[in-house]
Amino acid sequence: MGMSNLPRHIQFPSYVEDLKEVLLTVEPRLRPIPDMRLHVSRFVDGADMDEVYPQLYVGDCDAAMNKQYLLRHGITHIVNAAGNLKGGPAAVRTGPDFYKDTPLKYIGLELIDLPFANASVHFEVAADFIHRAIASGGKVLVHCRQGRSRSASIAIAFLMLHRGMTAARSLRILRESRAVRPNNGFLQQLADLDLQLFRERLEKYRREHSDSDTDSDSDSDSDSEC
Repeated sequence: MGMSNLPRHIQFPSYVEDLKEVLLTVEPRLRPIPDMRLHVSRFVDGADMDEVYPQLYVGDCDAAMNKQYLLRHGITHIVNAAGNLKGGPAAVRTGPDFYKDTPLKYIGLELIDLPFANASVHFEVAADFIHRAIASGGKVLVHCRQGRSRSASIAIAFLMLHRGMTAARSLRILRESRAVRPNNGFLQQLADLDLQLFRERLEKYRREHSDSDTDSDSDSDSDSEC
């Protein structure tokens, strides 16, 4: 099978240059305000979050720390991409105890917003948490300090791992709803994940079709002996 004959569900991976182009060319949509009261509340509460995919929100620390705001908007699960209990810049130190008087479910990630930080070690754990939350009918807020880099990278990884999207398409979807901007190191890690997933899907496809061809040859040999 040539690379030009890939099945539709296997898409070519994104390069870092592709992701940077998305950041340069895709501007968040100016959506109409359906309810002025909610718009005003956004500024009064000081909370900032956007639904970037059905049941998935990306936001800042103010949104994460306003429990009534979260409950009012139906949030059920929290992914803190800045939960640096060991310290570090731009941390949001909430944690399970912060939400113990609510039904909110929480997971915290040790991650700083610097290009050399390893966000990829959190991709699968956080993506699985988000997937289970959405599958159960919940709504997830993924946040960091500003809701631009760390949280966006985690949300993108979820779309790649559980929705089969490329890094470029995932980033485009987020950018259309929110001015996210993962740092260059995180962009490279997302591109690396894209390549890894591409290779895994391609290998699985080839293996399945190789097994199918073997079974077909075996059936043909059996028919010729009859």
